[in-house]
Amino acid sequence: MRIYNKRNFAAGILSLALAVACGVVLAVTGFQTKWLIALVLLLAAGGFDLWWSLSRESRLPRVDERDQAVSRKSAWLAYRIVANGCWIVSLAALVVYGISRIPAALAVTITLDAVTIGAFAALQGAEVYYEKRM
Repeated sequence: MRIYNKRNFAAGILSLALAVACGVVLAVTGFQTKWLIALVLLLAAGGFDLWWSLSRESRLPRVDERDQAVSRKSAWLAYRIVANGCWIVSLAALVVYGISRIPAALAVTITLDAVTIGAFAALQGAEVYYEKRM
């Protein structure tokens, strides 16, 4: 097997190392849901990064305009689904907090709002990056 994308390979190794660290913390401190979720997510991310780094498709340029348009359209739709979904769930959690004063609902609201703001910042950063280079 040949490594076609060294950056993804390094990210995959780092994700798997962090997954091992989460597993060790999980074993030492006892069962906690947050460590289990982190472990599963890091294993999935690391596995995907390693698979993509060993794939030849990661090196192929996208020369077809239709392929580029489909990628752009699907990325925009994915962003809209995440941003709008986080906003709607955040609003619902804020209503739950207003009615019942459960602190977890406020934490959910703040977290989802931070995710939405982060997604918007990433979108703007990518826009600025590609405006300068294209």
